[in-house]
Amino acid sequence: MEMIPASTHSLKGPYTMFAGAGLGLLLILCLHRYPGINHDAILYLAQGLKHRWPGVLDHDLLFWGGGQEHYTLFPWVLGQALRIAPAPGLFMGAALLGLLIFAIASWHALKSILPPIQRYWAWVGILCLPAQYGVVSIFSYAESFLTPRPFAEALCLFGIAALARRRLHLAAAVFALAALLHPLQSLAALIVVWLWLVIGDRRWLNALWLILPAFALALADVRPFDGLLHPADSLWLESMQSSRQLFVSHWQTNDYKFLLLDCFLLALAWRRRRDAFGKWCCAALLGLLLGVGASLLLVDVLHLVLPAGLQLWRVQWLAHWFAVAAFAVMMFDHFRVRAIPQAMLLALVVQLGWGESDWGWGVLAVLYMAWPWLIAEQRARLGTLLGWLFGLMLLLLLVSHVSNELKWFSRSHFRWDMYPFDHRLLAFPMLGWGLPVLLFELWRRWQCRRKVLLAAFLLAPLLIMAAMRWDARLPFHRLFEGAAGNPHIFGVDVPSDALVYWGDDSPLGSWLVLQRSNYFSASQIAGQVFSREIALEGRRRLQRMAPLMKDIQQCLVGDMDTESRRDCRAAAESIHLACADARGRGDHTRPPDYFVLPFDQGVRALGVWTVRDPYTQSAVVDYRLYSCRELRSAMETKQ
Repeated sequence: MEMIPASTHSLKGPYTMFAGAGLGLLLILCLHRYPGINHDAILYLAQGLKHRWPGVLDHDLLFWGGGQEHYTLFPWVLGQALRIAPAPGLFMGAALLGLLIFAIASWHALKSILPPIQRYWAWVGILCLPAQYGVVSIFSYAESFLTPRPFAEALCLFGIAALARRRLHLAAAVFALAALLHPLQSLAALIVVWLWLVIGDRRWLNALWLILPAFALALADVRPFDGLLHPADSLWLESMQSSRQLFVSHWQTNDYKFLLLDCFLLALAWRRRRDAFGKWCCAALLGLLLGVGASLLLVDVLHLVLPAGLQLWRVQWLAHWFAVAAFAVMMFDHFRVRAIPQAMLLALVVQLGWGESDWGWGVLAVLYMAWPWLIAEQRARLGTLLGWLFGLMLLLLLVSHVSNELKWFSRSHFRWDMYPFDHRLLAFPMLGWGLPVLLFELWRRWQCRRKVLLAAFLLAPLLIMAAMRWDARLPFHRLFEGAAGNPHIFGVDVPSDALVYWGDDSPLGSWLVLQRSNYFSASQIAGQVFSREIALEGRRRLQRMAPLMKDIQQCLVGDMDTESRRDCRAAAESIHLACADARGRGDHTRPPDYFVLPFDQGVRALGVWTVRDPYTQSAVVDYRLYSCRELRSAMETKQ
């Protein structure tokens, strides 16, 4: 690419503004596709339903003894919205709204701290490049399913823009609103903001005096501040350790890799950019070290309850946001001065760091930092040769990625609804980011006629195709969500106060379809860090249901032959343990009232719901509703 001039006249005008917004929307629709009501959206669905129909979910494990829903306004807002729209449509529309608001907020923040062309490169990076942080298999900013996190993150970014413009009162109001939606994401962002303020004016260190009232409330045993001094007991701690993200020392190699790569990019930007952006990168780096370090000490070592709930490592969401922007800005700087070999090396570092390598990227990162000393002007030819080598390595990685994705696409019988091949190709970071930047640069250089052709014959058709494919729910999930709000789907009346165990370790069937309390699933104990009661009751219910859960998993093994699958049953001992009512003998755990099993248990079911493939109309699964008490009696009679 030729040297990028500093002139910005070609970026002005309404056509460029609309084209840029269209490209951003295209990136959102292509790379942040809607997966349906899954992940944490399931938990917020239950919280919204609890406000929509008070009393129905009171016995659900998610709300046992209180949980995180008491610290956010979002469940109440969601409950009111569910009075107007059904859950599937509401969650889809709100998820898209969250993505759009996050993209707008990101642009607004970058506009406040970066020059024109650089801000667009950075914005494209934030929309396209990997957004994972923390335990990267769980968390990312700009989530494509409905949670309050994208909304709170967007408000924090609006607050950063206000701070950059020295509008402190507006920033305070915006951060307060963000805290009402998701206090943990907001607190994480405020750590970076406070450090940014301290860098500019050391008097902001006086904010540390706010720790004293918190300690006073802790000494007075006022919840939740009492957890600032009290460690979790052994049972609670053991239960919390099942939530791997709470303990930084329990993270895996890939999680540390993302963490160290963020530190590397932020440190580079801080040292090389002596401007407003560099100052923010410095604050983000210090905040990342402070948040992760405090979490290691207070949670992993001291096991304190309140710091475990605050999850200070979440500061990485904003640090990663700045790190991604920093990568894009440094790539711009390299291309601006025609330092192509260094640009290729940096691209290779992040490609390996975000994808194909555990620690190999670290060697190249050291080479990148040592480049000015190793490749001086008299060794320009060596630098050019290395640049070609780095480019070839990127190309080979891309070829390997495409080949691997083709393999999985063929195993899905080339069904785009089963395997999103186009999305998976763009998941290759340097391709997903490089193509939009190339389009941006072509638009900036071309004359008006070519711009019209680019918008009409490339951008517009791609937008239409992306909009058609944004809903990436699997056919089975669409059928499941299509049955939402149907408590009579089994042909019988399930009482509103019933406890239902849906036998595939997902509470979605109980909550979304039957709108009844779910007895147990692993996701329901997500709030155990906020409530000891949830942790202990979760242990009791798991002990009761573990044998049955194991039997169900054995009956759902993918390579089981048809006859074995037809004859597969849960053991009578598992049914007996799950349905035993031993509350009069010291066991205070109430058994479930109903089972929903994905196989025939060999006795009469109360009702059957057959889920069919929309293309072949063949039965995918037959869900059978059983009364726990009747099923136990029938199994004992058969014995």
